[in-house]
Amino acid sequence: MVIDCHIHCALSGFGKLKKGLMSEDTPEREGWFSSLATRYRKHNVKALRDGGDAYGAGTAFKPIAEDAGIIFRTPLVALYKTGHYGDFLGEAITDFDSCRKKMDQLLKRRPDFIKIIQSGIMSFDHFGEAGSLEFTDAELCYLIDRAHDAGLRTMVHVNTPKGIMMAIEAGADSIEHGYCIDADCIAAMKEKDIVWVPTLAPFANIASCDESHPLSRYREVSQRYFTGHKLQVRKAHVAGVTIALGSDAGASLVIHGQASREELSYLMDCGLTKAEVFTNGCRVLELDEAQFKK
Repeated sequence: MVIDCHIHCALSGFGKLKKGLMSEDTPEREGWFSSLATRYRKHNVKALRDGGDAYGAGTAFKPIAEDAGIIFRTPLVALYKTGHYGDFLGEAITDFDSCRKKMDQLLKRRPDFIKIIQSGIMSFDHFGEAGSLEFTDAELCYLIDRAHDAGLRTMVHVNTPKGIMMAIEAGADSIEHGYCIDADCIAAMKEKDIVWVPTLAPFANIASCDESHPLSRYREVSQRYFTGHKLQVRKAHVAGVTIALGSDAGASLVIHGQASREELSYLMDCGLTKAEVFTNGCRVLELDEAQFKK
């Protein structure tokens, strides 16, 4: 049994979905979501945490997943800073006043948790770079505090040491991705008991893709990211950081269902056991482990 703590139900993993598919309640969208549920059941994935999309389509997938016996948690949309990475994942915030208004609006929609985007993704062309950071310290702290005041946890998409440390110090409940993390961040996560969801699958799968695939030109740099990230995951595990499985399914070459199993394999290569991964997943989704196993 697997718990995947980071997927994107509105993304395919093998190419762009039909334009506008997620924006309206149609038989075609329902068919897509039904196929997702079938794939996850096939791979014995029993609980999922979504990373959001621009349309809040997780609301539509949730009853389909639950009918298939899959627990599903969604933030509806991710929050990102205007002019930065994240437009296809959620809704934009412009300034501190906008933080207040957006949180007022989002909380009325009853998300299961709050997703915040604090950096871009890792660059293929400039190794170790992830673009500029998005929210200021004050904005990030406000978003996280407001979520906590509402009784909700936060997942923060962030890469590079400066951004990761900002999220840690602001009180994030989980760090998503965390590429190019350093020893100080690992120590701080351990001290503050913050969960790390390292999402190894995206770069691992690009690194091993067929030469005929358009992304094959990035195999070398992807292997470099994957190798370095595995090393840091091993270090974090030895240090006692809580590490949870998140495949980032829906990202390029990260296929729903099978990617959860791939991510489990990558984490086990880093020293985690299946039991640890399951326990940590239950923590992230706030599930009673003993009850969930029944």
